[in-house]
Amino acid sequence: MKKLVGISTFTLQSLYGDFKALEIAKAIGADAVDFSLDTYSVLNKNSIYSKSEEEIVAHFTAVKKKADELGLIISQTHGRLRIYFADPAKDDAVFKDARIDCMVTKILGAPYTVMHAIATSITGPDAESGFMHDLCFDTFNKIISYAKEYDVKIAMETMGDAPVYGCCDFFGHLTEFKKAYDRICAFEDNADYFFCCIDTGHINKAMRFDNNPTPGDFIRQMGSAVKCLHLNDNNTLTDQHKPPKTGVIDWDDVLSALDEVGYNGVYNLELNLQHFGKGFEIETAEFSIKLLKYMLNK
Repeated sequence: MKKLVGISTFTLQSLYGDFKALEIAKAIGADAVDFSLDTYSVLNKNSIYSKSEEEIVAHFTAVKKKADELGLIISQTHGRLRIYFADPAKDDAVFKDARIDCMVTKILGAPYTVMHAIATSITGPDAESGFMHDLCFDTFNKIISYAKEYDVKIAMETMGDAPVYGCCDFFGHLTEFKKAYDRICAFEDNADYFFCCIDTGHINKAMRFDNNPTPGDFIRQMGSAVKCLHLNDNNTLTDQHKPPKTGVIDWDDVLSALDEVGYNGVYNLELNLQHFGKGFEIETAEFSIKLLKYMLNK
C-alpha cells in the first residue's frame, strides 16, 4: 500500500490563509495535511472561534470543500497546544476551544485532532506526580467527552523537555506518558477515542534525560496506539523542527519501528518552514515532502 506524505500547514496558514495554504500544499506534492486549529481561540475577538457556531460551521465547511476539490486529505488537525495554563480564564477557554476543535475536526473529515499533554513549563518542575497525573486524566477526560459528542478521536502528543527549567518535561518521560495514556484509556470507553501522536523531535530532546528511549523505541513501546505523526529532526538540544536527515535522529530506525507496529496512517511532517529563512517556506516544505517520499520509497 502506498505510504502517504502530509505536511502541517501552520506556517502556510499564518502566511497565506486557510484556503491558499491548502492550494500550496497540493501544488508542492503533499498527499495530506495536518490542519492547524490551535491559533484559533474564543479569547481572540478576531478569531473565527469567537464567531457564532453557524459562522464557524460555514467557514470550515468551505475549507473542507476546497480540500476535496484539490483532492487533498485532511488527515488530522492540530488542536490545543496547551490544555492547561494555571489561569482560570484561560483554562475555561481551553475547554471551549477544545470542543470547537472536535466539531471542526469532524467538519473537515479528519479522524484525529492532536493535543499536547500537561506541560512542565506551566506547572513547574517540582509538581507532584499525583497532581500531574490527576490533572492530565481530568483534563483529557473532559476533552474526550467532546470527541465522543462529535465522533472524532484525540491523539495525545509526545512531549520533550522544558527548556526554561533545563529538565525533561514530566510527560516527556516514556513511563509517565504511557502511565497517563493507559489510565485514560482504561476509563469507560475512552480507548475508542484516545490515541497517540508521535513527535520525533520532542522524543529526541527527552533522550537527554534519565535514559529515555530513542524515537524508534518510543514508537515500539506505544505500538498500535500510534495513529498520528509529527515528523521532524533536531540536534537534541532545541526544538528545531528541521527536515528529516538534517539533525541526529536515526530515520531508518524510526521508519522501521513504524512498520513494526503496523502504522498505516499518513507520514506527516511538522516543520519550522522558516528554518532556512523567511521567504523560503514553500521551497522548504516542497523539498521536505520530496525527501520523505524518497525515504519511504527507498
